Amino acid sequence: MSMKILQSVCRQVSVLTPAVSEQHSLITEEQAALPKGDSIGHYLVRLGDRAHIAGRFGKALLSYKRALRIFERHHKDEPALAVVCLNKIAQVCREQGLYNEAEFSALKALSIIRDFLDDRSELGIVALNNLGAVYQAQERYQKAENAYVRALGRVGARCETPDAQTGRTMNNLGVVLSHLGRECEAIDMFAGALSIFERLFDGLHPDIGITLSNLAALYRKVGHLEVAETLYVRANDNFVAVLGTGHPHCGMNFAALAGVYREQGRFDESEALFKFAVQVLEETLGNGHTRVKGVMRGLAELYSRMGRTKDAFRIEAEAFEASHGIATPQ
Repeated sequence: MSMKILQSVCRQVSVLTPAVSEQHSLITEEQAALPKGDSIGHYLVRLGDRAHIAGRFGKALLSYKRALRIFERHHKDEPALAVVCLNKIAQVCREQGLYNEAEFSALKALSIIRDFLDDRSELGIVALNNLGAVYQAQERYQKAENAYVRALGRVGARCETPDAQTGRTMNNLGVVLSHLGRECEAIDMFAGALSIFERLFDGLHPDIGITLSNLAALYRKVGHLEVAETLYVRANDNFVAVLGTGHPHCGMNFAALAGVYREQGRFDESEALFKFAVQVLEETLGNGHTRVKGVMRGLAELYSRMGRTKDAFRIEAEAFEASHGIATPQ
């Protein structure tokens, strides 16, 4: 199975999934194509969703922010529209490492929901998940756990049959519990989330891939590398089938699998996957992004273990230069 993945990667290194079309700087010319009764704000949200799915986070964020301004100015009697945009902005900002802005957007969404909408609505649950994810990314795990537990409580109050949002909240809580050293509780959460997603989505869906990847990370953490490898491969099958190889989820999963191969001493396979992961993430996130730098340092560690000290130093230097906007000498 691993060699099959490796061969596939080697064929695809120079051909990534095509990016979504560039967003027009002016959208007035697109108004004629809008469905009757639709608005520019709704159109911008759809553009943002397309860009987000394709991993073009900067373009997604621009669209969502423009839509938010329109909804706040022209749809004051429909606060749910602004909350939808704020939730999307919070998610994209968190994925971009813009944690202060992500936290602000999630808290603003929760404030609007508290004042004008139902606390138990799906919008409120999404906002709590976004807030928990920001705290999780900042390693503020107790705050993250509190946010996810609140979200899970609202999910239970809203519906009797677990839905996709229930699964996402359980998955998020599982990650935090793993970081807090509560592995058995984390496994229960991941298993519950997988059960929900597999019932709803019939085998292939990004939520399934994300949960499998998180479960793999837990088994890798406790030293069960063969189990972790199997789970990462299953996650990869989901990401490639649904999102294509040129998506950040796929890039990060390849990097995680490369880390497993490195720890197993399978250095050639590890190197190929690390290089491919760097290329995918640079294409989608930019070479100065935190995730790109993290994967490059993983590759540098691999070279150190292989005794390739010069290559390790070169990769570390490139990661540093990318993070500080320094051009690498030719």
